[in-house]
Amino acid sequence: MTTPQAQTTDFTQDVLGRYICNGFDEALHSSDKNATRPDGSPQSDAQPFDIIVIGGGSFGPVFAQHLFAKDKTHSHRILVLDAGSFVLTEHVQNLPVFGLSVPGPIETDQGKLRGEVWGLPWQTNVPEGFTGLAYCLGGRSLFFGGWSPRLLDTTIDSEMPRNRWPTSVVDDLNATYFAQAAEQIGTDTTNDFIDGPLHQALRQQLAVGIKAGTVTDAIDLSVLPLPFKAATGMAVPGNEQLKLEAPLAVQARANSGLFPFNKFSAMPLLIRAARAASVESTQGVGYADDVKKRLMVVPHCRVIRLLTDIQNGAGRVTGVQTTLGTIPVPAHGKVIIALGTIESTRLALLSFQGIPHYDQFGQNLMAHLRSNLTIRIKRTALTGLGPTAKALQASALFVKGRHIFTADSARGYFHHQITAAGLDKPSIDSEAELFKKIPDLDTIEAMRQADDQTIVLTIRGIGETQGRNPNNQITLRNALDSNGLDEVNVQRAFVEISLGDKDAELWNAMDRSADDVAQVFAGRQDFEVLNSQDQWVKVTPATDLSTIVPYTPRRQGGRRDGMGTTHHEAGSLALGDDPRTSVCNADGRFHAVTNAYVAGPALFPTMGSPNPMLTGV
Repeated sequence: MTTPQAQTTDFTQDVLGRYICNGFDEALHSSDKNATRPDGSPQSDAQPFDIIVIGGGSFGPVFAQHLFAKDKTHSHRILVLDAGSFVLTEHVQNLPVFGLSVPGPIETDQGKLRGEVWGLPWQTNVPEGFTGLAYCLGGRSLFFGGWSPRLLDTTIDSEMPRNRWPTSVVDDLNATYFAQAAEQIGTDTTNDFIDGPLHQALRQQLAVGIKAGTVTDAIDLSVLPLPFKAATGMAVPGNEQLKLEAPLAVQARANSGLFPFNKFSAMPLLIRAARAASVESTQGVGYADDVKKRLMVVPHCRVIRLLTDIQNGAGRVTGVQTTLGTIPVPAHGKVIIALGTIESTRLALLSFQGIPHYDQFGQNLMAHLRSNLTIRIKRTALTGLGPTAKALQASALFVKGRHIFTADSARGYFHHQITAAGLDKPSIDSEAELFKKIPDLDTIEAMRQADDQTIVLTIRGIGETQGRNPNNQITLRNALDSNGLDEVNVQRAFVEISLGDKDAELWNAMDRSADDVAQVFAGRQDFEVLNSQDQWVKVTPATDLSTIVPYTPRRQGGRRDGMGTTHHEAGSLALGDDPRTSVCNADGRFHAVTNAYVAGPALFPTMGSPNPMLTGV
């Protein structure tokens, strides 16, 4: 039974957990018409939860908070279930530096959480392994780098091709939802927290290099849209350098009287909604009446499967089976699966066997190709940087790339996320400053190699994999194989990823493009490249950088990260108009299940190069 008061641990008073979350027993009790309130009065007005959100990670809280705010008639009760704990209130980079970081990839589950929250529930054929999921409210949104570009959709280029995406979805994203999501997470404005002489000099030099055609497959800036809404008086056509600004999910400004959230995560949204629901429930009674709460959050509640009634080829979810008990779904109720892509797919595979086109579940799995190139250049290489700039400064830039495939002239997309630091040697005191400003947590150590005469840059390439690759899929392990069962004797997911010829071609093109970007910043001067042994190697403008850091996996001495390390899995429950080639319809509802929906990257029909946060939100 859940303790009604905030509990005291060895070190803390759990006020946050008690004020934001509820126990499973409290949630069930609040929907029981035959139960009584704490004061002994009957609660015959109790209502069941008609919206059950499975997953309190990156996207479930966004959906739950949005529906809670939009429910003008106060006619819905929303329940958010998550297997993890309440750990952090916001993104880790908004907090003091205390060492809670993302662990490296593993190939098999070690039976315990790593880095306090990270677990790997699936098995895979990917040799580099996966980091897994962050088992906590807010999930991986608490740790992501913040890069949140928008899927490209112009008359020339589209990462949402109409033969794969429902036209209604693309139209709505472009007309409304991309802009709303950008405002929600903070990518709709320029990054005024990353600016200054270093940033401006790097941006200018990069723009000149792209215009001169020296960066392989970089898209001409003149045909790209502005990545944020233009401020009044901003002369965008004459200042195309602004299109190189990094689309970082950081809210730098807020309305008068409000503090900004800074780097986005789902947790502030969930906290706000949970507290609003609690305060609202006190009206007329003077205490938090769970019966009147329109939103409740239950951690430590692992969902095992959805109980489904299937008749005449159509299914309806009637209950949610969890490790703590079963929650009934009323006749008008709906279930939203908002776990990570792989676990959402596993839940669907476990729950909906026997419905039409079940064979589409787990297909179309996509992930991102990722490479890292770190260089150190002389400050004199930047022609636009004056000698008076001394303070530690950081920069973040974004380059969009397009590759034309040799086999069929189709297009594949990638981008470069460029992070830089320099003009003063970082010290212990300035490490926190870098931690706050550098988007990628795993590149901060390289940035500390800068000094007052050098600048360190990491050029991270992110490229899409091709959908509909039959070698990429999510399936269930054999139920008779004990090695394929998890801690509650449920089949684990098995993730298979094998790249195709186009994926290999795009990865090579992306790495060549990164080498070109490095040469642009070096300004035809000698510079240094960080190799796989973390040694700086001196090179000249004529050096083929692939001889220093090959286009091979990191485990083989190259620059490429493993396929399981990006956290960007997508597509395995893709939406579409045709049930024979997709799993969900344009509203995210399973084609053959009347009351079950999906939220998150599992819905994407194609990957594009953008990190999935903006589109998922």
